Amino acid sequence: MAYSEVQPTVSLLAESTFGSGDLYKFVELSANARVVIAGQSTSAIPIGTLRSQTYSTSTGANEAVTVGLLQGIGKVQMAGSTAAAGNIVACSSAGLGTAPTTDAYQVGTIVAGSSGTTGRIHSVLFHAIN
Repeated sequence: MAYSEVQPTVSLLAESTFGSGDLYKFVELSANARVVIAGQSTSAIPIGTLRSQTYSTSTGANEAVTVGLLQGIGKVQMAGSTAAAGNIVACSSAGLGTAPTTDAYQVGTIVAGSSGTTGRIHSVLFHAIN
């Protein structure tokens, strides 16, 4: 299957520090309207995936980060699973892509990537499923 990874992005303020291990995790907005890893605030719906990290080592608050919106095809950091191309993806409480549970907000379908350990990066076609 041929596809092009095109994902619109926006710059938003970070709630705290993000490192390279946070790249491609799902993010949401905190109560302060700042970017946090999804599953850590009262919101249950991710707004996108983290595409950049903060530069400060002590606090990333008030630094802008790039967020890939849940549109088009983008990369997602996955939890360890058997999820592979053709499977539906949901957001785990740690901000990782995972197989959906009954109440999970489903974000798209994997178009490239194979099953394996936590941290694998899959390409996902984002679309509304719920």
